[in-house]
Amino acid sequence: MTDNIISKEDLVGIWKFIEIKLVDKDQNISYPYGKNPVGYIIYTQEGYMAGSVAMSGRLKLGLPLEEIRGLGYGVKPKLINILKYIKATIRYVQAGNNYAAYIGKYEISDNHVIHHIEVNIVPELVDTDVAYHVEILEDKLLLTSAFGEYCLSPTLQRVA
Repeated sequence: MTDNIISKEDLVGIWKFIEIKLVDKDQNISYPYGKNPVGYIIYTQEGYMAGSVAMSGRLKLGLPLEEIRGLGYGVKPKLINILKYIKATIRYVQAGNNYAAYIGKYEISDNHVIHHIEVNIVPELVDTDVAYHVEILEDKLLLTSAFGEYCLSPTLQRVA
């Protein structure tokens, strides 16, 4: 379905990331989430979408799960463990650099899907839009979005 206009019915479902390429103006290709990204984009019939992707094999923070949960809810770390928390904080920043997620509504216009971002891990991207050219080839979803001197090209596979 390369030249056909896509419909909501074509897009609705769960799609798993299988590749994300970034191409610069000189046609240099990089893989910002590595060669084996993990994550999904979900499109609903009601016009909502959610996407989340990470690099596989990210380093663990090195803290017990109870402490990680506590820190997530504002529990203050004990001073005696400060070196352990500094190491965990560095790993947390590294993990965040290898992760992207956003949620919002979407609309379809011709062969494009426009994501209206309402929640994003990066606050500056809230209330912005991202337009992707869409191709659906059998069970593959090919998205392409140009920004600045770059072109982002995720490829996803339908799982449901």
